[in-house]
Amino acid sequence: MFNNMYDPIWDAGENGTPVNDNNLYATYLYKVAIRYKGFTKFWEIMNEPDFDVGANAYKDPGQAGNWWENNPPPCDLLNMRAPIYNYIRMLRISYEVIKYVDPTAYVSTGGIGYPAFLDAILRNTDNPVDGTISSDFPLKGGAYFDVLSYHNYPMYYLRYWNNAIGGFTYTRHSDSGVDTFISIKNKMQDVLTAYGYDNSTYPKKHFICTENNISRKSWDDMIGSVEAQRNYVIKAHVRSQQEDIKQLYIYLLGDSKSEAEANDPYQLMGLYKKLEGIGPLQNGGVYQQQLSDEGIANKTVSDILRYSRYNASRTAAMGLPSTIGGGAFTDSIGNHTYVLWAKTATDQSEVASATYSFPLAMSVSPYLYRREWNFSATMASTSIPFENIPLTGAPIFLSENLTLVKLKDPNKEKTVQQQQLALQLFPNPTVSTATLRFKLTRPSTVKLVITDMLGREVRVVNMNNRLSSGVHTITIESLDKLASGTYYCRFETEWMQETKKISVIH
Repeated sequence: MFNNMYDPIWDAGENGTPVNDNNLYATYLYKVAIRYKGFTKFWEIMNEPDFDVGANAYKDPGQAGNWWENNPPPCDLLNMRAPIYNYIRMLRISYEVIKYVDPTAYVSTGGIGYPAFLDAILRNTDNPVDGTISSDFPLKGGAYFDVLSYHNYPMYYLRYWNNAIGGFTYTRHSDSGVDTFISIKNKMQDVLTAYGYDNSTYPKKHFICTENNISRKSWDDMIGSVEAQRNYVIKAHVRSQQEDIKQLYIYLLGDSKSEAEANDPYQLMGLYKKLEGIGPLQNGGVYQQQLSDEGIANKTVSDILRYSRYNASRTAAMGLPSTIGGGAFTDSIGNHTYVLWAKTATDQSEVASATYSFPLAMSVSPYLYRREWNFSATMASTSIPFENIPLTGAPIFLSENLTLVKLKDPNKEKTVQQQQLALQLFPNPTVSTATLRFKLTRPSTVKLVITDMLGREVRVVNMNNRLSSGVHTITIESLDKLASGTYYCRFETEWMQETKKISVIH
């Protein structure tokens, strides 16, 4: 810890700054915050301050040495070697200085792992004598952070004692891993709620998770496989949005060892395979980095959901059974994407199966564009019906609209979210005719297909000539010959497809 943290935080500007130069941490943090203002939103204070070498952090109340009823001993805190009061002092200095420099920034705990440590923060002040309230130390630790950052590695939790077999029952599969990840967040929230940080007495804290993953190779009795890891990373991102976790950081950018060299699970958690030795100095000026399967899956989530947010009401309308995971996501212009998977339930297996049909009441397009976990590598999409969708333990992404743009490599395509064509369909509802207005950003061949709710084609409009870039208008006639009801207009070019609903009334 820094020296002189209990010196006054502020002075009268005697040394050209508002902070007291004798308070080394305040001075250091002031300089850092000034430099990185505008680049940093979350300021995480000290990595894993509750790293425990005394084996007491996990104990329940009533057990000898537990942290719920005893403050953590400094010698048990490997990353601090200091009393809990000193950490709260560090949070207090951080909160005052960072908020002075950037009132819009958020101060966060430093990736804690134990709810009991959070309880110790919330029940103590920064009073160096005993953590009690006094005139100099008027507030407890909860006053000095906005965000609860936590770390979680589910591999340590996927078992429970089973008296019936006289041993452990294991649940080493991706859905159990994600359930554990979320359960730790909920336990942290229970502690916050007990101290009023649920908008009852004080504002509710935000959550971020700054370290999280499972290995792609199993050690001892821990979870670990390529398939489990890639499924986990997608499910963790989806569940994070569902549970209002603001940010999720996957540990690690790149493996520290090759699979042959690795001797612990943390060495094989990279979005990239081993990065050492693949730089340009070793390879004639060219990097040779290689994404792992989890890295591909992580990029797929980013490519497809980058501009979308979780839609709780639409997810509820999906009526997902307990055997199916996932949810609905919606972008700023109203396009929906659905992530679905069959929940895994067997130890050391990612095999799972289920079938799902969207409820007719949701008025989902009769044909959806399906993309797999490796979409960012394959750029492959298939059109499937909205009912009887087969699912496995690997998540899939379903979208009603698909926008594609050609890359230099004509054999590949890349999703471009938010590429708007200013596509308008009016009047809607209509009696006999409708107008489709759109803007092409490049010369294109246009086709318009009208289908009923079951996906059956009832009208096809082909443009005879290739259309130039710019604004165009198509009149759709004789709609009065169709029965009253809801139909889908699928607009297609060689580089994008978009679907809009239209109602015909008589």
